[in-house]
Amino acid sequence: MLYSSLADKIVQYIKDKKLQPGEKLPGERVLASKWGVGRSTIREAIRELEKQGTVCVKVGKGTFVAEHAEGLQFNVYLALKNFLDLFEIKTVLERYCLEKVIPDISEERLDKLERIASEMCEIARDGIMPKEMDHVFHKTLSESYKNREMSGMVCNMIGMYEAFDNELYGYCEKAGIDYLAILLQTFPYHLQMVRQMRAKDIKGALHSYDSIVELDLKIYKGIQ
Repeated sequence: MLYSSLADKIVQYIKDKKLQPGEKLPGERVLASKWGVGRSTIREAIRELEKQGTVCVKVGKGTFVAEHAEGLQFNVYLALKNFLDLFEIKTVLERYCLEKVIPDISEERLDKLERIASEMCEIARDGIMPKEMDHVFHKTLSESYKNREMSGMVCNMIGMYEAFDNELYGYCEKAGIDYLAILLQTFPYHLQMVRQMRAKDIKGALHSYDSIVELDLKIYKGIQ
């Protein structure tokens, strides 16, 4: 919807202008002119941000960046938006690498991936999150693709993903989301995916990868 896109623009405007909690945003007429839309659309975007706790509307005074308690939600909104943008790009590139690497991947590389995946499953069964091993697994998978530029790009994004990862897990805890229980469900799919790769089952391996992504998104969307 147009107003959802405008809501993102308003958030970016707040960030770019470094507006602090309690500071006033430009009026509806100014914002409507800035982005070439009707005031009613701006009003809908502001209403959406108000529901999220990003801004507050004071009748007769205007729209303001939310104060401290609600401002925390604004920080979550920005972090999550940036994270999901990164996650989407990483997923597309990593999935592409996976599809292309399956026909020619060496047995040696498959053995390494299966060892990591099997060990992750063992650790996960004890209720422990093998986060570092998970990142090593995905980097090893991406590095299996012979296009160095592409695999390097994915590995760099995984590194950025790790930094956001830690921040988002903190928000999960504050939101009361049991992210660990969800993440632990992903590891059997890692092992299943490697075995499908070994069998040259491209469709099956991609389906297992998509199952991992769906579980990840279940966590991140739960924060919204």
